[in-house]
Amino acid sequence: MGRMKEEFMRLQETPVMDPCPECHGDGTVLEDAPMPQGFGRDIGYMDTKTVTCGTCNGGKEMERLCTECEGWVTLIVGEDATICEECTNEPH
Repeated sequence: MGRMKEEFMRLQETPVMDPCPECHGDGTVLEDAPMPQGFGRDIGYMDTKTVTCGTCNGGKEMERLCTECEGWVTLIVGEDATICEECTNEPH
């Protein structure tokens, strides 16, 4: 029974991870970088640069949040779940 209890605890504490909605799992995003007029250039222009995603901080994944209470959806309710265990157990 000890191993089953440990497995249930792990499933209750491990959030379901989804690809980051901002960078789509890349960890980086393109950001506008204005290039001003200078001595070697007669006109300024808009360039882009690659930066670390600010939403996931380069981690490429985010915890799935409950659609009702904004808490984490953990593995105990299943990989396809959209609501957390607490909201699942609440009477409607």
